[in-house]
Order: sequence, then C-alpha cells, then structure tokens
Amino acid sequence: MFLSKLILRSKEAIFKNIYDAHQALWDLFGDRPDRERDFLFREIDSVTYLCLSAREPVDSRGVWRMAVKPYAPRLATGDRLYVSLRANAVVKRKGPDGRQQRFDVVQDARKPYTDHGEKPPSRATLAQSVGTKWLIARQDAMGLCFEDQSLVVESYTVRQYWRGGNKARFGTLDFAGFAEVCDADKALAALCKGVGPAKGFGCGLLLARRA
Repeated sequence: MFLSKLILRSKEAIFKNIYDAHQALWDLFGDRPDRERDFLFREIDSVTYLCLSAREPVDSRGVWRMAVKPYAPRLATGDRLYVSLRANAVVKRKGPDGRQQRFDVVQDARKPYTDHGEKPPSRATLAQSVGTKWLIARQDAMGLCFEDQSLVVESYTVRQYWRGGNKARFGTLDFAGFAEVCDADKALAALCKGVGPAKGFGCGLLLARRA
C-alpha cells in the first residue's frame, strides 16, 4: 500500500465541498470505469490531503504536488500508539418505514433534550461524551485498547454538499489519543481498511505512530 501527501498546485483549484474532493481523488485512481474504491483519504486543510491507497496515485492532469511512500506498518501486541481518526460516528435505528437509518451520534444525543423543550449541553460536550463511547464500543473490532482518559474529540463538524440536485449532510468527529495494540491482525486491518462509514467522503482513515 501507499501513503500519499497531496497538495493542490493552485488555490484556484480548491474544492467547494468534500464531494468535489472525493471526485478529484477518484481521478487519481479511476484507471477503468468498473474500478471499485481502494483508497481512504482525509482533508488536512483546503489544499492538503492524506491518502492511503492500494495503488500509487497517477496525476494525469497535473493538479497535485505529490509525496508518495510505501505503507507497510508492523504491529505487535502490547505496542503503544498515538492515534488520530476522523470518523462519521452514527447510530443505526429503524425508521417509520421499518428500514435501518443512520443518525449522527451528536444530533441523536441532542434530540431528547429538544423534544422536551430543554436546552441541551453544547455540541462539544456531547461530542466528547457520546463520541468517545462510540469509538470505545468499536475498540475490540479495531484490535485496540484505548486509554480512556487520553481520548479526546478535537472537533465536531457538520459537512454538506449537493449531489444530483439534493443536499446531503453528515457529521464528522476528529479523535486523538493513546491506545495499546491488543490484537495486531485486527489493528492492521483497521489501519489499512479504515473505520466506520462515509469512507468515500474523507472519513475512516486511522493514523497511528508509536508513542
């Protein structure tokens, strides 16, 4: 696999929203019409993106300055890591039509307060509380044991874009903290395959370095 730092050559090329970024990054890997997505990415700022991919990116349009390096992490049980993750944290629940629907964990936590006419805690407070619970509930599947007191939700952002004439919205949480590797195989899978939904829209890329 490959980890790439991608920087737009021109500020005139800055994307209007995360869907535009998604399409531009597809151009780097869409070598054929039936290609399935085999990369993860994260927006660092308006011109900079990190991308983890199964193949090297190919910039046929000359849009990017690229720094590409092989990615082959080695982990062992007991390793202590500092990790960061941008995730689309959701809860699943059946809607009125009986179908499973996804609900942003922060907005979902606000609803009982607003339904009763009460003022909810701040979004930052709820993001730290329900966000960390969401991540810790997934630590076994990720092969990690988080140090609960170190786990911080650095930001909560609601992102929106237009697609096919329809407006779409989703929330993202930026996590950071320390964790111990409890299952090296699962942890490697989480690093390579990502965590949570909305991976095509800049979520799920788990970054780690040895503490």
